[in-house]
Amino acid sequence: MLVYTEPERAKALAVEDVNAAVLDGDVRIGREAGLPLHVFPLAETAEAHRAVQDGAVGKVLIDVTA
Repeated sequence: MLVYTEPERAKALAVEDVNAAVLDGDVRIGREAGLPLHVFPLAETAEAHRAVQDGAVGKVLIDVTA
């Protein structure tokens, strides 16, 4: 989905809706929610990219603070 091509008002409404869902507890993450997180430190960015290329299920994140 290319959200940057959407009108500003549509994007603002989408942000409000997602924010409300998060505040209501309707957006969950983690293995128990069916959305595993794979966190790699910045020094392992290449491994994070490999995980995506290899079809990692869930979200691949790079922790720039570690």
